[in-house]
Amino acid sequence: MIATFGEILLRLTPPDNGMIQQMGSYDANFGGSEANVSISLANYNMPTKFVSALPDNELGKAAIFELSKYKVDTEFVRIQGKKMGLYFVEKGSSIRGSKVIYDREHSSFAELQPSDLDWNRVFEGVDRFHWSGIAPAVSQNCATVTLEAVRQAASMGIEISTDLNFRSSLWGYGKSADEVMPELLQHTTLMLGDPRSMEIMTGIKNPFEGDIKKQLDQLPAYYDTVFTKFPNLKWIATSLRTIVNDTHHRWMGVIYDGSTLHQSVEYDLYPLVDRVGGGDAFMAGLIYGRAKYNDPQQTINFATAASGIKHTISGDFNLVSVDDINDLLKRGGAGNISR
Repeated sequence: MIATFGEILLRLTPPDNGMIQQMGSYDANFGGSEANVSISLANYNMPTKFVSALPDNELGKAAIFELSKYKVDTEFVRIQGKKMGLYFVEKGSSIRGSKVIYDREHSSFAELQPSDLDWNRVFEGVDRFHWSGIAPAVSQNCATVTLEAVRQAASMGIEISTDLNFRSSLWGYGKSADEVMPELLQHTTLMLGDPRSMEIMTGIKNPFEGDIKKQLDQLPAYYDTVFTKFPNLKWIATSLRTIVNDTHHRWMGVIYDGSTLHQSVEYDLYPLVDRVGGGDAFMAGLIYGRAKYNDPQQTINFATAASGIKHTISGDFNLVSVDDINDLLKRGGAGNISR
């Protein structure tokens, strides 16, 4: 059983790659990094519970229904407060980039209080716990609650995974990421993050300039410095994205296990449908691979393929199965018709 902690949001997107300033209507879906991970893992038939807070209104009820539809356990979604977090996604096209605008202040999740959640009960039957750097960025309260969760999970011998997920627009309550994140990361076993986010959130200097894919031979030495600072780490992964334009990306992943750098094939994503949630699909693939294969090469192959497929799906959620991903791996990245 895996537990994930974070905020599910209402996502509003102008249709047909429209701009926010010209829209009179929006497509409405649910999303949010940790919820996306939960739904992916549930689709892979991993028992999953989502820990969060939502308001007692129709939006909150609809979000719970959406999670339950994918067989995510919502027992520990607290019903409190008055506001659901929102975010707006303006999907780019060609040379116009995408944009994300958050409205999360004073949401039910942002106003969680220390000891609102009984982590002993949350973690009953749980062997893996996932959180991301978004949760402690939302508010000081959320940072404190995240620390409670991490400490309790570690004390119970639960394996902890973290996606750094740096969001500069969220760290606005008086503390910087590098003041908060290092303590939270001390018990992490599986980490996803790029060197730029690592420097901002932990102070570990990013030594790379330009395309990291051209400097892969230097990655192990860099990862070793991360392992030194966070001694509970077993694996660290990075996704590597090359942007040709907003609807054409190239995508691959690497993972380091303390001795060997394992890398996936590179996928050519064109036409790209929706990149939001692609990193969460990658993270879910890493968690699944570590749990099911415990082999870094199989894991990075699976995670990169899972994320590649997500880029072809509109909305936050990666709505594919393990069989779908394994089929892509067998085909080597080419599309085909399943009859």
